Amino acid sequence: MRGLIRFERGTKMAATLKAATAKIGNVLLDSKKEWRKKPRKATPQKKRPHYSKGLDVWVHDTSEVWLPATVASVGKDGSLCVKFENGKESVVKPKGDYPQVSGITQYYEETDDLTTLSPLCEASVLHCLRVRFYSGSCSTSAGVTLIAVNPFKELKGCYGEEVVQRYREGSKSNPPHVYGMAEKAYSQMKLGLDPKNQSIIVSGESGAGKTWTARCLMEYLATVAVYNPGGFEPSPGDCIKTRILDSNPILEAFGNAGTVRNHNSSRFGKYIQLQFDRGQHIIGASIQTYLLEKTRVVHQSTDERNFHIFYQLYQGASSEEKAMFGLGLPDYYLKYLPMKSNTAKKLEDCQALKTTREAMAGIGLTLTHQREIFQVLSGLLHLGNICFTSDGEHESCDIDEDNKDYQLSSEFATRLLGLDEEQLEKCLMFRKITATHSKRKSVFMRPCTVEEAGTRRDCMAKLLYARLFDWLVSFINKSTCAGQWHSFIGLLDIYGFESFQSNSLEQLCINYANEKLQQHFVAHFLRAEQEEYSIEGISWQFFRFADNQPCLDVIEGKCSIFSLMNEECCLNRHTEASAFSTRLLDSINGKHINKPPVTVRYPAFVVNHYADDVTYNTQGLIEKNKDHIPIELIELVANSTKQFVSKLVQTDLAEHEIQPVKSGKMQAKTVVSKFKTSLDSLMTILTSTTPHYIRCIKPNLACVPDIFDSGHVVSQLRACGVLETIAISAKGFPARIAYAEFQQRYQAVHNSIQAATGINKDKMAKTFCVSLMESVFGDEDKENETAGTQFGKTKVFLRSGQLEELERLRAFALMEAATCIQRCWRRYQRWHKVRRLEAATLIQAAYRGWRVRLCMEIMNDAARVIQHAMLEYCIKKQQEKELQRLELEATKKLSLEKSLAHVDDCHNADSCSSEDEEFHECRDRLSVAREHSILLSSPNHESHPNNQALQPPSVGLIDLQHPSGLALYNSGILPRRCSKCGSVTNPQPEQHGSELDDDEDADDKEVRHDEDIQTTQVGLGGTLVGIFKKPAVDFALAAVVTALLLKGPVQL
Repeated sequence: MRGLIRFERGTKMAATLKAATAKIGNVLLDSKKEWRKKPRKATPQKKRPHYSKGLDVWVHDTSEVWLPATVASVGKDGSLCVKFENGKESVVKPKGDYPQVSGITQYYEETDDLTTLSPLCEASVLHCLRVRFYSGSCSTSAGVTLIAVNPFKELKGCYGEEVVQRYREGSKSNPPHVYGMAEKAYSQMKLGLDPKNQSIIVSGESGAGKTWTARCLMEYLATVAVYNPGGFEPSPGDCIKTRILDSNPILEAFGNAGTVRNHNSSRFGKYIQLQFDRGQHIIGASIQTYLLEKTRVVHQSTDERNFHIFYQLYQGASSEEKAMFGLGLPDYYLKYLPMKSNTAKKLEDCQALKTTREAMAGIGLTLTHQREIFQVLSGLLHLGNICFTSDGEHESCDIDEDNKDYQLSSEFATRLLGLDEEQLEKCLMFRKITATHSKRKSVFMRPCTVEEAGTRRDCMAKLLYARLFDWLVSFINKSTCAGQWHSFIGLLDIYGFESFQSNSLEQLCINYANEKLQQHFVAHFLRAEQEEYSIEGISWQFFRFADNQPCLDVIEGKCSIFSLMNEECCLNRHTEASAFSTRLLDSINGKHINKPPVTVRYPAFVVNHYADDVTYNTQGLIEKNKDHIPIELIELVANSTKQFVSKLVQTDLAEHEIQPVKSGKMQAKTVVSKFKTSLDSLMTILTSTTPHYIRCIKPNLACVPDIFDSGHVVSQLRACGVLETIAISAKGFPARIAYAEFQQRYQAVHNSIQAATGINKDKMAKTFCVSLMESVFGDEDKENETAGTQFGKTKVFLRSGQLEELERLRAFALMEAATCIQRCWRRYQRWHKVRRLEAATLIQAAYRGWRVRLCMEIMNDAARVIQHAMLEYCIKKQQEKELQRLELEATKKLSLEKSLAHVDDCHNADSCSSEDEEFHECRDRLSVAREHSILLSSPNHESHPNNQALQPPSVGLIDLQHPSGLALYNSGILPRRCSKCGSVTNPQPEQHGSELDDDEDADDKEVRHDEDIQTTQVGLGGTLVGIFKKPAVDFALAAVVTALLLKGPVQL
């Protein structure tokens, strides 16, 4: 104020201020003094960590990055003299806070969950992984992520059927394992919580063990989810399991190759969907592949190999097959197949071919299919040996016929692929140019240079191999894919992050895919988790994390590497590599794309990826992105005499025919466009599922066992965001469930909340949730706000282990309910079975009675008919015999009487004896009986006590109502039965004195003896049928027939 007054003294303003100061008086001055006396607030300074002697701390190390040490002494300048575990001492000056460490090394060996480390820092995580690696434990839990360090050797007792069974039981004492992650995904799929579909994302750099991990996941899921309803061997599920697992050796043989950083590197990406039915039994699988590195067929970098299948075929084929395919010829070098394999590798390739062939047979590839596949592979190898030379005068080329291998190469290539040799040479040395003028179209054939001819040859080889690979994948899908499925578990095995001395379009796409996966992890777990905590209003401290979205914008944004590459392809012009790299650096702004180092002698650009900085060579980048396939090559292959070869390119031929021709514009999609589309589709599938992450770590660059390169490992941990993942997992909530879904799922655990509680329906579910959690987990939430459950606006957030405990209680409650239901059901089943048995017994009894009565009625009717017919026949025969006998006797009597009459005629001529009258009376009766054919019938016996309704009437007695029958009865000729004793007496002739002499009686006895007359009684159920005379043979036949028809007793 004084300065201001001095500055404006003598002015009107100064006078005004002076008057104002005088008017205020001492008040202003006193207040000013008081203001000056107030002390200023000191800026809070960061408190330096206090280190004391004997304290265990982590110390930076050049080789091991972090090492545990003990403070031996503290210098006055703050420097520390630390002593390491090996006894060495060192003086360090802390530049920051050195975290403390537990002095017990065994603590890290026993810790299999990094979220339990205290303190949680990069040093403790690295040291824990290092200790567990050397102890043989290569899998460690990191919250929602599993960290798997590649041991580069076989670990005994870590894999196999016994280990699968142990993790299948779901014991909490099981250490972290790949099988445990698979069981977690399978269990969550069985729970049915949205989203029910699961995905296991296996990531890591090349050589970290992703392919092996994905194979173990597939084996576990295919084993535990096999459907075997009746215990049969093999079951239907075993056949599906075999076909799914057999696809692995085939895809590895045709899609993997040896690189500098990995001896079995996947040169394509695959997403396998294991399909399950409603019972969570595996019923099929489908495979989707991404970006096969087909350029490896024609070009390999130094110390790298072609795809495994070429070496397997070259080393493991039989002598006959080698002669057929033209392999193994002396002094015959294959350009596409660099041979630097040692003896051990050759034996490994031979054994691998046997495995590949067994797998081919397992998925249904016949021997014919296998031979056709091997013919295509051999034809490609021979195709690479066709060389070209310049004619010297023009920019054209000719076949290098001076090459000694040309004739063999051309002969084998054309024969194995079914091509015409002249057409092949023409297509390779001349290219077709189509010019359109208004409505006219002109076609020109322009000769190619040596470089162009070689490019067309390589293009044809890449085309055939890529289409063969696609055909194999399609065949596997047809063999394993289910028509309909309920849910799935996806296994993503994609190529790892790569950085070589020379990186091109393949490495750019591979690293772009890894950036997308990292972004999915960041978006789903790191960012989405914390954003959801904030939206739900739960207590949470926000963690910072590295976001790679700016790097993705540089690669795939509006003005990005991909957009500029596609623009150059659409211009359809020759682009200089240096000009394109300059255009990229000038057009794209951002810190994630930079100029290459000075040491780089080729046009390139550098991209700062999340894992590392990679330098990309722009030479040939645009041509690879175009991936142009000349139509004449497609037509040449389509016209192959080999039907299998011709079918491989039918899709390409159809696409070219339906594609409109527009001058100056790129017709086919570029490689990066197609790859970006397929990758976006994959990300959509992953977003719709519940993801599970496995981070594969490569312990060293040399791919050798028992070496842990801490520097390389910690760089992978930093790039993958493992530390942030562990921190969020340790303090976060891995499970969250909506209140309504929570109430519906865990109603069986706690039924204390009723409908009439005095609260509205909207708060019903939340109140139920709070009540259940308090009853199960007590009041731990009240003691520590971050120790237990958090209740958001619409969801409940559960700590690690709480969901498992709730599921255990729910399973127990459901088991009790199921036991009660089973008990009631069994009781009902038993009661129902008894009722059905009683009803069945009554029905059976009624039916048997009805059936017996019906049968008896039918048999009785049949018996009546048979008896009546039989008796008629027998009586008729008997009557005939009796009549014959009576006639014989009458004849004898007549002859005797005539003889006697002739002798006594002279004495008694005028008198008639009584014998003559008797004779004439008998003769009259016999003639009457012969004329009337007397039928015998039964007397009325209704009053007989044994008579029944169904019993047939007895027959066989003489009808005395008939006059002739009565006369025949009275004659005494037929036998008679006594009414008192039932005895039968033979007929006796009436005695009239002694007219009949002894000779006549003897003759009568002789006749009866000759006919063997017997008295017969045939009965049905004890009822007398009749009495008649019958010869013995005829009677026996009649008795047997009657017994068989009537099924009754026959008494003789």
